[in-house]
Amino acid sequence: MNNVKDFGAAGDGVTRDTTAIQKAIDAGGMVFFPPGVYLSGTLYLKSNGGLELAPGAILKASPDRTDYNADDFCPQNRVFAMEKVSGAHFITAVEQHNIVIRGGGRIDGHREAFMNEPHPQYDHVFQWPEWRPGQMIFLCECENVTLTDVELYNTPYWTCFLHGCEHVNIRGLRIYNDQRTHNGDGIDIDCCRFVTVSDCIIDSGDDCITLRGYSAPLKNPKPCEYVTITNCLLHTRCNAFRIGVGNGLVRFCTISNIIIHHSRTAICFVSQYSERSEGVGIEDISMSNLIIEAERAIVVKTHNLGPQDQPLGKPIRRISFNHLRGTVTRGSYITGNRGNPVCDVTLADVELVCAGEGDHLNAGEDRKKYIPVEYHPSAFYLENTERVRFDRVGIQWQNDSPNWKYGVSAVYSPDTETTCCRFGKPNSIHGKVS
Repeated sequence: MNNVKDFGAAGDGVTRDTTAIQKAIDAGGMVFFPPGVYLSGTLYLKSNGGLELAPGAILKASPDRTDYNADDFCPQNRVFAMEKVSGAHFITAVEQHNIVIRGGGRIDGHREAFMNEPHPQYDHVFQWPEWRPGQMIFLCECENVTLTDVELYNTPYWTCFLHGCEHVNIRGLRIYNDQRTHNGDGIDIDCCRFVTVSDCIIDSGDDCITLRGYSAPLKNPKPCEYVTITNCLLHTRCNAFRIGVGNGLVRFCTISNIIIHHSRTAICFVSQYSERSEGVGIEDISMSNLIIEAERAIVVKTHNLGPQDQPLGKPIRRISFNHLRGTVTRGSYITGNRGNPVCDVTLADVELVCAGEGDHLNAGEDRKKYIPVEYHPSAFYLENTERVRFDRVGIQWQNDSPNWKYGVSAVYSPDTETTCCRFGKPNSIHGKVS
């Protein structure tokens, strides 16, 4: 194992240690960081090696943009100008194998060096930066990746982005980002296969964990498939899970034994995120044993702006939610488009407490919030769906707000079934169902 101090790293939090650390990486094998603060620009990991950070070791991103890679350093890299983000990364590996990042230390993205000014209008986010690095950790088309027991902290954008990787093991990560950070995702799994994620704690300003299908930039496009996520604690002001986005396919994934607390939306499926995107197919996803404390428990939609008259997006089908418990303040919804309904969704053994004031019928406001414009004040709202089944679903109403009217509202949703359910509201199945 190569000790960075033996290659000239100072570890004093002031000296730029980029060159010394990269020399240790290039020497081959694992690179060890003893306690200290190591300030660095972009690091390029190589096959059959990686980073091991001892407890008390902090690998901290440089505040100087000249210390980072060029946007075009690899053909798979992307710049997202609308999000005021570059193609720079702190730690990256492209087309490598047997990559490891482990240990009890911290990787610090140094967010405050790029984005720390209060927003002039909104106190829940920072002012947009003039420039900031992209994904703090970017692993692209790599094989046999292991990320364990490291704290990932204070990123200025997404924290950990795996794109087109295979055989990935993520365990015991602790991810803490300022809730005010724009796009401060936790773990983004995009077009990856054979992935396990377990025992992680994620506190982020944007999506905690995403499953994406953006295959267009990859040399070897593939579905996002065979992913299992379990035993995690999630907190966000956005989506704890977001599944979708891209032009490919997300399928054969399981999510289990998760606690989601103080979050806006627990689970969000979306095929087509914007008018510019082709949409991603989503199928054969199982979610079970979730404890939820959020504004909304479930959002499933083929189009981000709610139901459309055109058959936009790709199919969302064969989704199951089993053994969910939680408290929400707004209703869940499942919405497809005409000609492209959401199909074969099962909710079984679900118990939710509907608290707060529920949803208000304000079409203009709803469209700005990207929820169905014709939304009904229900625990569950369905539109353009087929074969949605509620089995042993119970709703408790914590107050008598007039904004809660129905247990389930179903519009253009044939073969909606309820079995042994307790909705506790009159006219629970409401609207046109065929």
